[in-house]
Formats: sequence, structure tokens, C-alpha cells
Amino acid sequence: MLTIKDVAIKGISTTVPEKKINNVELSEIYGEKEIKKLIASIGVNSRRVVDENTTSSDLCLDAASRLLTSLSWNPEDIGALIFVSQTSDYQLPATACILQNALGLPNNSMAFDINLGCSGYVYGIQVASSLINAGINKVLLLVGDTISQIVKPGDRSTELLFGDAGTATALQREEGQVLHIELGSDGSGAEHIIAKERMVTSRVRGNSSSYLAMNGGEVFTFTLKTVPKLINNFLSSLNMNAEDVDLCVYHQANHFMLKHLSKKSKFESDQVAISIDEYGNTSCASIPLTLCARPQASYEKSLLVGFGVGLSWGAIMCDLSKTLLLPVKELSHD
Repeated sequence: MLTIKDVAIKGISTTVPEKKINNVELSEIYGEKEIKKLIASIGVNSRRVVDENTTSSDLCLDAASRLLTSLSWNPEDIGALIFVSQTSDYQLPATACILQNALGLPNNSMAFDINLGCSGYVYGIQVASSLINAGINKVLLLVGDTISQIVKPGDRSTELLFGDAGTATALQREEGQVLHIELGSDGSGAEHIIAKERMVTSRVRGNSSSYLAMNGGEVFTFTLKTVPKLINNFLSSLNMNAEDVDLCVYHQANHFMLKHLSKKSKFESDQVAISIDEYGNTSCASIPLTLCARPQASYEKSLLVGFGVGLSWGAIMCDLSKTLLLPVKELSHD
């Protein structure tokens, strides 16, 4: 377990596409009986999806601009920008560099991408916190994906599940604040969530060139084997029990899985925040989105848990009692 001192999460914001898809509308493809069964299993009633002209950075840029204004942060004071995504704008350059320019950050700021999905927010927090410990006062962490653009039409394991979102998290050096972080990975399971089948795309912008494929059974087995053990050992190392946790925010994989994870770790329903019903699985953006979708869930002992593609996983215990959580905003092109 890593313990990082004197780092505070000052604010979080989320932007989603304006376009909303209600999964029940896909009954013409899957059949009315089957669509109801699938919705009940994965727990996704609706999702937000981008159009062919909108990229992950567009969503993150909007979220970041709003957060900087709300916190009264001067872009000139930000020493690093980290962009976490598996649907970057281009193969190169790093999307973080594009965002650094768009936000008006100084030329002496760091800007780089991290290619990671479901556990990406936890990993991003760790990297950002380490930079602050190294001497950078303020770091902007932008985390977002447009997974809907790499879903293969008719693929029942992915088509009803994934939505799009972009988020921004502001971190700053602050004495007395402590983050506890546990990370892990197992690349032997990489094939279980992978994008390698070439696709033909009409997107004007964006680096979406392969369809997403997911072995749901293997992912479910991995999750139930790894995540409860991660949480139980993590809490034990902090001398905490499940009832000591004010708030638990899991990566929003699917509702059936979240119920099992909560039960195995002995969390009550009011301890676990859920957003998958309204927004679907938004990959690396799902944890910060859930926090913004449930802004009343701002607590001192907050447990954030990411897991999935890689395979990879991570957990953070942090204090969000004074963190600014902005309501989720729609990105309109009007």
C-alpha cells in the first residue's frame, strides 16, 4: 500500500454528451423480452453517446474549463496535466498536449497521456499525487472515454452497456491530507477485454480503429476473485472495517456485478453510490462521474475502487468531505 501525504482532491467535474439512448428502444433489435432481461441484468436504463465529431478531449475540456472557473484556479498555476483514456483523439500526439494548449496552461507545464481504462482514475490519482509530492503544487487530471465509438453494432455484451463521459479532477498540495492507494495488474487476462478487430469508421476526428470485445464471464470471474480480496486486505491494512467506510464508489461495471461486490465486502446499499442506471459503464470516467451524479455523497472516508481492462485494479481511501463536486453537465453543440 502506498501512503501519499499532503495531497488534497479539491474538485471534480463531469461532462456527458447531450444525446441520450434509452436501452428499451433497442427492443426492435433484441426483442422486447430479451431487452428487458438484459437491462435487468446489467442495470443500464440509459446511456449518453457522442456524435462522430465529438471526442474524449472535447468532453474533458468542457469539464476542466468549468472546474477551473468554479475553483478560481489560474491556468498559469497548473504544473501538470494528465489525460487518462483508451479512446484518445489521435494515435499521436498525446491528447494531453492538445488539452494543455486549449486550456491555456503555461509552456513549462507537463502534459502526458496514460492509456488505461476501468482502473484508470485510481492510477491517475496516484500519478498526479506523486507529482505533487515531487514539488508540483497543482495538477489537473482529465479522465474520459468515448467507448460507444468502438462498440460493434449487435454485440450484446457491449452495445447496451457502454456510455461516454469526460471528467476533470483538481489536485493540490495541502498539508495534513493523506491518500492511501493500492494498485495491481495481471496481464495474463489481457484478452478478456481487448480491441483488436479492425473497424471502418466514419468519424471525422478520433483514433477509434478497432472494435471492443469483452468476455463477460471471464471478467466477472476475475472481478469477484480479485476485488473483494483487494478491499478486505486494503481496509485491514488501514485498521478499518466495512462499516467504517462512509462512501464506496466502484467502477460502474454492471449493476449485477456491483451488487455481488457490495455483498462480498459487507457494504450496505446506502454506502455504495450508483450511476450506471443513468449513464452506463463509462470506463475510466465512471468513478468521478458517479461522484458528480451523486453530489450529496461527499464524505471523509471515501473508498474509490477501479477494476477491469488490463487486467488491472486499484483502490484509494481519501477525504472528499471538502471536495467541490459539480453536477453532471451535458455538452450541447447549439
